[in-house]
Amino acid sequence: MLVDRAIFPITTLGPGERLVIWFSGCSKQCRNCSNPELWFADQTKNIEPDILFQTLTPYLKQQKLAGITLTGGDPLEQTEDLIEILPRLRMITNDILLYTGYVYEDLPEILGSKLFCILKETVSVLIDGPYIEELNDSKSSLRGSTNQQIYFFDEKMVEKYRPYLAQGRRMQNVFYQDKMISVGIPRRCC
Repeated sequence: MLVDRAIFPITTLGPGERLVIWFSGCSKQCRNCSNPELWFADQTKNIEPDILFQTLTPYLKQQKLAGITLTGGDPLEQTEDLIEILPRLRMITNDILLYTGYVYEDLPEILGSKLFCILKETVSVLIDGPYIEELNDSKSSLRGSTNQQIYFFDEKMVEKYRPYLAQGRRMQNVFYQDKMISVGIPRRCC
């Protein structure tokens, strides 16, 4: 699987201190995307799911780990590897948030019914749809644009996420590979 980076703790892509994994590769290439550097499926970022899981184990054992966020790029452009690692991540936390540029209604056809069922069983919260700059209202703490929908596959997460959704957008600056990056849902550019 192509993974560009994994950072812990992140507090701006879901409630609590989260491990966030950014996947490399996204064919949607939305205008003013917050991560255009992740559009290209960079083969130098290839890591076997077993090795990724072993590498992440120290973070997954953190007592303060509130959940895992999968973003990118688009994690669903690497479905086979993702489906292999999702059940293992689910054993660590019941709070897995996944961002995709695909629309939820299209997922059964894109993934096939078996993979779609695995996705719904392992992912707690899904945010779907492409980012559309004109629909960025600079308000939602989890959605980049208002066309994107939030799906709670695990209904128990609704109460956990409610305070986070009410707080509005925030950005978090972190040092990564000798540079500072901003993490979160950006406000509308112009």
